[in-house]
Formats: sequence, structure tokens, C-alpha cells
Amino acid sequence: MSHTTYQFDILAEFGEHALDIFSNFFVAPLFTRSGTAREVQAVDSENSKNLVSDGRRRLQVLKALADKDHHYSKFSTGNRITLPACAEDEGEKKDDDNDTKKEEGGGSDDDHPLKDLVCSIDGNCDDADMAEFVRIALLAFHRQHYRPDNMTVVVVGPQTLDELEKWVVPRFGMIADRSANDGDNDEDDEKDDVYDDSITPEKKEKWQKMEQLAAQMIADAATDAPPVPIEAAKNVVHHSAFRAELQGGKWPVVVTTKPLQNVRKLVILFPMPPSYAEPERSPSHLMSHLFGHEGKGSPFALYQNAGWITSLSSGPRISAPDQNLFQITISLTKEGEEHWKDVVKYIFAYAKMLCTSAEETLKLSEGGACQSGDGTGKDDLYRIWEEVGKLDRMQFHQTSPGHVYSFAQSASQSISKYGTTNCLSVGSLLNETKDSLPLSGLLDFCQQIVPSNCFIERCSEGAWEEMEALYGDGTTSNSTSGFAFGKQVEKWYGVEYFVSPLDESDVKLWGEGIGAKEMESIHQPQPNRYIPRSLDLCEDLPEEARVQRIELPVSPPNLIVNEPSGRLWWKLDERYALPKAYLTVLIRTRASENILQSDESDQSQYNTKTSLQSEFLKSIFADALAIETYDAYLAGLGWSLSKSSAGFTLTCHGYSDRLPDLALKLLKELTSPSFLEERHFETAKDKTIRGLSSFFESRRADSLAIYYRNLLLNYKGNGVEENLEIARAITLRDIEKHHAMIWADNDLSLEVLYTGNVSEKQARSFFSDATDVIDSTRALVTQKEAVEDNIADSWASGPLERRLPAGEDIELHFESKNPKEENGAVVVTYQSQHEGFKGKSLSSKETLERSACVRLISKIIREPCFNELRTKQQLGYIVSSFYDMSYSTNETPLTTSIDSLTVYVLSRKVEPKDVAARIDDFLLNFRSKLEDMPSKEIQDYAESLAKELTKPIRKLGTEASNQFGKIRRYAPETLYADNDSSLEDIPFDNAEVVAAALHKLDRNMILDVYDSLIMKKGSRSRILTHVYGRTFPLKEVPPPAPSKVYVSSMNELMTKRKSLIAYEPHSNYQRTGTRLLGLVGRHRSLQYAAAAATVVGVVVLFKGRNDDKKQTKI
Repeated sequence: MSHTTYQFDILAEFGEHALDIFSNFFVAPLFTRSGTAREVQAVDSENSKNLVSDGRRRLQVLKALADKDHHYSKFSTGNRITLPACAEDEGEKKDDDNDTKKEEGGGSDDDHPLKDLVCSIDGNCDDADMAEFVRIALLAFHRQHYRPDNMTVVVVGPQTLDELEKWVVPRFGMIADRSANDGDNDEDDEKDDVYDDSITPEKKEKWQKMEQLAAQMIADAATDAPPVPIEAAKNVVHHSAFRAELQGGKWPVVVTTKPLQNVRKLVILFPMPPSYAEPERSPSHLMSHLFGHEGKGSPFALYQNAGWITSLSSGPRISAPDQNLFQITISLTKEGEEHWKDVVKYIFAYAKMLCTSAEETLKLSEGGACQSGDGTGKDDLYRIWEEVGKLDRMQFHQTSPGHVYSFAQSASQSISKYGTTNCLSVGSLLNETKDSLPLSGLLDFCQQIVPSNCFIERCSEGAWEEMEALYGDGTTSNSTSGFAFGKQVEKWYGVEYFVSPLDESDVKLWGEGIGAKEMESIHQPQPNRYIPRSLDLCEDLPEEARVQRIELPVSPPNLIVNEPSGRLWWKLDERYALPKAYLTVLIRTRASENILQSDESDQSQYNTKTSLQSEFLKSIFADALAIETYDAYLAGLGWSLSKSSAGFTLTCHGYSDRLPDLALKLLKELTSPSFLEERHFETAKDKTIRGLSSFFESRRADSLAIYYRNLLLNYKGNGVEENLEIARAITLRDIEKHHAMIWADNDLSLEVLYTGNVSEKQARSFFSDATDVIDSTRALVTQKEAVEDNIADSWASGPLERRLPAGEDIELHFESKNPKEENGAVVVTYQSQHEGFKGKSLSSKETLERSACVRLISKIIREPCFNELRTKQQLGYIVSSFYDMSYSTNETPLTTSIDSLTVYVLSRKVEPKDVAARIDDFLLNFRSKLEDMPSKEIQDYAESLAKELTKPIRKLGTEASNQFGKIRRYAPETLYADNDSSLEDIPFDNAEVVAAALHKLDRNMILDVYDSLIMKKGSRSRILTHVYGRTFPLKEVPPPAPSKVYVSSMNELMTKRKSLIAYEPHSNYQRTGTRLLGLVGRHRSLQYAAAAATVVGVVVLFKGRNDDKKQTKI
């Protein structure tokens, strides 16, 4: 918590004016009493949000284990108990809140740590005194720390450095060094210290004495933590917050916590000497690489082969000038939890092996006999260090510029630590060589990976039950130290945890290590075979494209193969000038989510078990390939396998040299059933069941509100409960059959996008190899398996959204099942009754204008909504409003785009129904503001949004993802046999088209859309989701009312969902007739529809366009 960062981003042309406003916060801050009180409410709201986060709860337990006199032990966020700012509008809840805090161990107003300090002045202390002291302390903190010499300002923009400097220096140069005053500065923040006539002379005198106390308190606290700059940190004395004497005088001890989510975490923590002052040669850097390695011979590989773990990571938990806490974090399987002591044992064995290697290497290097590369392995540590440095340097040099917002933040913090010389390159090992290996430091660190220098955290339901059986609610004193082992309660969150000693026999076993035969299974990382051989740019790239040209417009990919078996899209990058590529392979098949209906119509139907089996399949695949592909990850190659209604998507990205080799290997592995092993299946099943079983008890209220809304609006299955029941019954044989069914699909096809540093020849070669793999697999599957032909054509049904009834408000009311959730949440979504814009040749002009209006309305209300509901009314820490675009695809298939506006609030201040009423009031009142808004202001909003939509894409991955999203969604609709001209229908240029439309909107058009979307109750479509927390529990659902539907149970929700129809277009699009003729020619299901059309009319192809009763209900 050594940095506080204030940041913003804005369109470049408004940068100077925004910087002028921004700088005045530091030059002349107000710090009014009312503003202070509001900000304390915001802090408390943020804290209440964190109470249901396992990560935050475990952090507070870690702080509770620290030395109470160490700065690390301090409460890092604060709440209204630690900052009693006397919020009048919450007075009626105060007594209840105090009782709650006492029950949870979080303190109360009655035992506030500052009360004694304030009361020491005259023996009295009321709420007004405490509130004023908070503000006085805030001013003292500002004077102490907000000094020019303590600040770093980073401004990033397209302007010249000289121009940016002219913006910054005059403005930030006005910041006064208030800490240099003797308290007689009567300017700036001191102006508000003048007390009004309502303050008695006695109270005024007391508050003036409080100023002296606060100044001294802040000055004393300023010396607690060490300095941040690296030069000053070199002189800091090692002072760890974690020592064995704090837990009975002897380590290891086990700390057991109970998670809200169903997880099994094992964390081993080792206090180490600080390496903060040596970021380039920190032994922690190499230690993290070695202990966190997942390749062959690593602890991870050993554990995974035994079926004990699902993930492992290592690195500094704390890296500060005065301490270093190294941690190894492991996620266990059910079997792994039973063997957790064996898991820990192999960590110590691996450390002992590294110590031996480091000692031998150090001896040889001192004698000049190392680094010879003689193949004996004696120089492995030098080789590994050289490899790490090479990969880090390669990553530093071969990257495109990121978003200025994140860059400015990271640069400002890096400058404050490392200065301006190395702020951008620190950690990239630019100047390190094989000879600069910190061998002595590595040996020192490895020697401290021993049982006597660690404490262990177990976080799982099973571990908690073990401790409850051992201790109950009691404690057991250590006879020598007086430390009480057993159940403890953390102060601020009220988190319960156990601290227990380990059996001496276990500690002895850990110290002895493992046998020689077992040691053969672990070794240091082998040479990385995925490091690129060449970083050259493609020979086909023109000379002018060999430098980065991010400002160039993005061109669409070329369709170079269009066959029944698949399509290949390719583009040689001309913007980023990097030796990288992005390869996406979509295996189009309905088998990812669907089964055939029982009739002969060749229609598919969503099936929850099929969908879950696909989820299992990708989880098993990721687990099975983790060891094999870890080197690729280290060498800058990433991959993922995802599932959607369109099929399975294999994405590979990174350095282009070895990318096709990795992708082809993954595709071969995916098509073979050899990865479907029992241990990987059990791991996938365990993770799925644990995630589903703890879903409701571990989610925040706003997350649950989104879940219930989506369950009604766009989920195809019946929710978490059904998924959990089905997941428990799935077997490995089910997955094997499902895997075979996928490749037996005769209509399966590939959709491939290969873009970046790749030639057309290379792209065609990969596509040919990929189709060969698919063809050979399908032939093999049909020979081996008698697979039923129950898969429809590969034209996947796509996503679904249901149309909300016009003129009807649907209200969902549900209680949060999270026992720690204090907040309630409200999510209000307005769904447009008019289909959204798809593309210039797929949608009408009127559709484009309406979609542009919805986007612009969302843009205009965002800041006023936040300002009114969060800043002024202080409803809660999370207040958000945004535009959303979703899709629904029918069996034709035609994809419908759907516009919506969402506002949501997470609040502990007022109950959900009142939050909903305040959202309504805001939107109602904003209509008049929109009507009176100057035309110039509306134009400015439109211009701003247009620039946001068309700002240059800065990463190849973002560009490829955007383009493939269009291909996946619209290629089935626009591309079909004998119609090459429809390629232009794929809307790659949507952002530019919408941006141009924004400039043509007028006030009347905007108001018309605002009215139809939000104001007209008789025709709008709205869903309000309420989730109730502990502060305001659900008492009763409102009584029935006209044009309102109330839902408060799963049965009611599913009944209502059955009455909703799929969202399909009311209007015909350009060229639709021509397109449908081609579609009918290709797809058997549409031939049935065409035959039926001769009897019942064309309406069959556009269900319900003229007759709602004929619309298909989902």
C-alpha cells in the first residue's frame, strides 16, 4: 500500500483542459466536511464489497499473523468503524451495525482505537468530535505526504514531448510543499478550517488541540514503513513481519481457513531476505521460475501425474524494502488433499536438490571449471539463467504499445521506485548475461526453503472440518510460550481461522527428504525447444511495413480457401511489424451443445448434458496438455480451447516461427482420444462440481443478480442446480462417446483465421495439414466406433436471447445465499424492441440510426448516473451503467443483434426496492435534461463516442479476436455455395459505419429512442433483478400490479421463461431473399421449411413476423 495512484484517460484533443482540472485537485483541494463524510461512506461501501471475497478474507488472516507492531499488519482499506465520519442518514442503522461488527469481531464505534486519544483532551468524546478528528487527520496526512518531492506525474499522448511538458510544468509546479509550513498556511485546504458560529468556543478549542494530536499521529505513522525509492531502500534493515516467535516460537505451523468458494488451497510461505533493491538480479526471480515450472521433472509434473493438484504457482507474496515473503501456492484435488503432507515433502526435496546443484555449481565456478557446456548438467543453472534472460529480453523488444491508461499507471509507480533511467526496462534483464547469475543469493534462498522457516495455509472445507474435530471452539496453550493454538478470530473481517502445530514426525520426515529412486522423478528444467529460431519478419512484407504503423486502419482478412470442408481466412500484418501471429481454428459442429430431435426433420435441440460434456472435454484437454506445452508458454506461445454454440475454438498466438507446429500438435492431440485419462477426468469433474456446488454461497449480490437475469433472458439450460446434478452423473465413458461423436459428424467443418507475420503459402500449408488431421480422424472414428448419426448439419444454432414482452415490467426478487453478503443489488435492463444494427448490407438505415441512438444515450447518461447515484446519493461503491449488444440466431440461420441499456447498483445503504426507485427517478428526470441539453454538447458526446469506436487497435490479438468474432457470427449467414459476392456482407467495418451514423443524429431522434426504450411504460421492455443481502433481507414480494410480473422462485422464473419467445427480427433485410435461396440449397432442414412454405406461406422462414402465436417458444 505504498502507492496511491490517481489517473484518467481522455481523447487527446481535450487533454490539456482535462489536465488543468485534474491538477487543481493537488494544487487546491477542498476537503470539505461533507465531502469527507461522503468519501468515508464510499470507503465503507468498498470494504463491504470485499467481505465476500476469499482473497481479501485470506489477506486479513495473513495480516493477523504478522507482528502487530509491523506496518504490514495494518488494515489496508478501512471502514466506517475505523473512519467514524458521522453520516447522519445512516444513524437509524447504527446500533444494528455495531452489533453486527461485534458479532464478526470487526470492532464497533464503542471500542474505536482513536476514541481514547480524542477523549484524552477533556475526558469527553462525541460523534462530532470523532468525525472532525477524521477530517483533521486527513488534512494532516495530506500535508505530510502530498508533497511535490513525493509525487510522480506521467502524461502520455500523441503530442510532442515539448508540448506535453508545457502542459504539465506550469500546472503541477504550483503544488505547494505544505509539510514545510509550520501550520500557519492560511491557503488552500486550510480555508475550510474556519469554524462557523454553531461551534462553541469550547468545542473550537478542543478541535484545535486535536489538530496537534493528529499531526503528531500522522508524523509518527510516516516512519513505520520503509522508503519506496530503490536507492533509499538499499539502506533499510531487514525486518520481517513474520517470525516463529509470534506463533509459539517454533515453525512450521498450519493456518487453516474456511473458504466461501469450494476450493482446496495449500500455500507454503517462507520469510526471505529482501531483494527489493536488486530487481534485475533478485534470487526470487529465478526461484519463481524453478519452483513454478510445470514441465517434465518439476514438482508440478510429479503432482499432476499422481492426480494430486490442478495448479501450482510460486513467487514473492510480499516484496518490500524491509522483507520478502516467498510463497508456493497449490490447488489440490480431493486425493491431493489427502496427501497434502506428501505434496509439501516434495517441495522440500526439490529445494534440497537445487541447493546441491547450486553448491556444486558455485564450487566449480570458483575454480573456473563451470559454464563449459560439457553435457554433465553441472552448468544447468547458468543455462537456465541465460534462457530466462533471453526470453525476458525478447518479450521486452518484441511488443506493440499497449493502452496509454495502463502504461501511465505502471510507469508512474516504476519511476517512483526505480527512477527514470530504468523505469521501462526493469525486470527485463536487458543487461544481464550468463555470467551475472546471482548464484550465491540463489543458494542462500534455497537453503531457507526448510520446514523450520515456513508456515503453511490450508484453505478448504475438508481442512476446516479436521480442525473443528480437533479443537472445536476452544484453544490449547503452548506450555513454553503461552501461545494459544486453536480457533482465532481476525479483527476487521471477523474471519475465523485455526493455528495448529505439526507433528514432530511429519517435520522430521520433511527434513529427511526422499529416496534416491524418488529423486529420479524430479530434476531441473530441460532446454526449451519452443524458443523461436528466428525473429525475422515475413519475406512478403513490403519495406514500408517493416516499422510499426498502428495508426493505419485495420483491413479485413482475405478468404483464400472456401470449400465444403472449411474456410481459410488469412492476412499478412502490415501494422505491428512484429514476428508474431494469431491463429484461430473453429471446429464448427452442433455436437458442442446439441442433439437431434427424435423426428426426421434434422433439427437439433440444446442439451445440457451435451454442453457439460463439452465443458469437461476442454477442461480435460487443458489439464492433459499442461506439462507438454509449458515450455511453449514460457517461450511466448499461448493457447486455449473454448466451447460455444458454434463449436470448439482452438486459439494459438505468439512468435510466428513455431506457432504452426504448436497448433498442429494441439489439433492432433485434440482429435486423438489418448488424452482422455481417468486422472484428468477426475480433476475436471472435481473442479466443475466444486464450482457449481459453491456458486450461490460465494457470489456477490450483483453477480447473482446478473445470473438470475441471464437465466431468464438468454441461458439455454435450467441453471446451476440442474448442471450440478448432471455433472455428478457424467462418467469418463460418456466423455469418450461424446469425443467420438464430434469427429463422426459428417457436416463438421473448419473456420480458420491465420493473421500476423505469416505468408499466404504458410497459411495454406497449415490449413491443408489441419484438414488432413480432421479427415483422418473422422475416418478412424467411423471405423472404430458405431456412432449414431444424430448430429445435424454443422450450421450451429448459435446464441439465444428471448424477447421481453412490450409494456411489461418483469421483476425478479431473490435472497442472496452468501452468508457473508451484507449488500443488496439491483440490475435494471431495458431491451430494445427493435433489432440492432448488424452491418450496412445486413440492416436497414433506420436500424443503424436506432442502434447509434441507444449507444449514444448510454454514453451520455454514464457520468451523470454515476455522479447522482454514487457520488451524491452514496448508494454504494459499485454504480454502473452501460450499453450492451447481444445476439440471437435462429435455425435459418439469421443472426439478430439486440441493443440494451443496463444500470446496476450494489448497495448496503438502502434496500433493493428503494435502489430501483432511485434508478427510475434518475432516468425519469434525465429525460428533461436530455431535452434541454445544448446541441453542441450532444454533438460533443457523439464525437467522443465516434472516436472511441474508431480509435486504433494496438494489439494483434485484439484485432484478430474482433475479426474472427464477425467471421464466426456472420459467415454462415452470408457465405454459401456459388455466391462469392456475399463476402462483402461480413461487417468488418461496423465501428466506422456506426461512428459515421453518430454524427448524423439529432435531438428528436435521440429523444424518440429514449422514450421508446425507457419512458413509455406501455411499450418498453424491462427486467429488474433484485438480490437481497443481510442488511436488508427479502421480506415479501410486492402484490400483483397491472403490467408487472413478480418472480421470486426458480419455478416461477422457469414458468415465465417458457412464455417468452426467441428474439427474431420484425423486418426484412436487404438481399435476404437471394441469401435464403442459397441457404435452402445447402441445408436439409431448410428444404423441409421450403416445402412447408408452399402450404402455409413464407412466414415459416420468419417465424412469427406477422403472427406472434406462431413464434417458437424457447
